[in-house]
Amino acid sequence: MINTTLPVLETELDEAKGELIRKTHDIKCKIDVSVFAERRWEENFPANAKTETIFAYVERMNGKDLKNPAYLLSNLKAIYCFIVSDEIADFDSFLQMFDMSDIEYLTRLINKIKFVFEIALKATTTNAKNS
Repeated sequence: MINTTLPVLETELDEAKGELIRKTHDIKCKIDVSVFAERRWEENFPANAKTETIFAYVERMNGKDLKNPAYLLSNLKAIYCFIVSDEIADFDSFLQMFDMSDIEYLTRLINKIKFVFEIALKATTTNAKNS
């Protein structure tokens, strides 16, 4: 597994000032491109797993406009399967870690997604399920 971090944006309300305060921090995680990633894919996204492996899915999503919310969500599904962290309880908790309203943060997150996918695609090739 490869040690890395994942950027998270938190927003707090300063009630006294009536302002939103945005803070970013990184959570420690590992990129896991073992068979465990495929198992997580099959367990969490069975409809997708019926037709393609996690690696084929990543390859198909690669290059899509991640600023499009539909593609971003699709990519986060795949990222969830490759990321292992004690700070991530389940997929819903994982999604709640990301705030899409800040373009600077969103760009940082997109760059991390591309990085993880690059690692994953280098680590393996698609299998017969995708033929």
